[in-house]
Amino acid sequence: MLQPLGVDELPAPLRAKARVVYQSATRPPNVPPPRTDVFEVCVVGHLRPVKDPFRAAWAARLLPASSRIRVLHLGAALSDAMAERARTEMAVNPRYRWLGELPRWKTLRVLARSRLLVHSSEMEGGANVLSEAIACGTPVLASCIPGNVGLLGRDYPGYFPVKDTEALAALMDRAERDLAFYEALRAGVARQKPWVDPARERQSWAELLEEPFGASR
Repeated sequence: MLQPLGVDELPAPLRAKARVVYQSATRPPNVPPPRTDVFEVCVVGHLRPVKDPFRAAWAARLLPASSRIRVLHLGAALSDAMAERARTEMAVNPRYRWLGELPRWKTLRVLARSRLLVHSSEMEGGANVLSEAIACGTPVLASCIPGNVGLLGRDYPGYFPVKDTEALAALMDRAERDLAFYEALRAGVARQKPWVDPARERQSWAELLEEPFGASR
């Protein structure tokens, strides 16, 4: 499993056989500093329904006129309809920009320089982009689903209910204006960083491969 709450999704007789291996990530080198003219929020993921890909864009529409938040969306459209929705959103929402699919190294640099990552998926096993955000030290606002809670921790302060645009908008607004809240998000991400260390992932795989076949705990 990619995070511990995934074990709870298994039938009870199988849980003792499950092992958790966190996906590791590292911060890219030479990341430019965050922009000061705008408050950049990124969304990283292909445009498909399970990702609820436009939730951050819709939330940005609800922000006060004084907000400097700009949403950058990185990911390929997996259908012509999704691409058209992204282009339409850009046309009517000046806070939203869809960049399409970029090379991974460019995506990581945008993630690392952003003030926030919004991860609004309806369902996840354990998204690699959360490991990357943790490694980069980028605070996250995430839908409250087991796949996100298992990676960020039960006490993380940046959750919103699935598909709740108003709740996400309130968190985005608070993160921009309330420094204490923003620092709490950043501290919450920092607490999880040891879990995504590449050395830890290598050790987890080594321990798994050394177990007798069919072992349980």
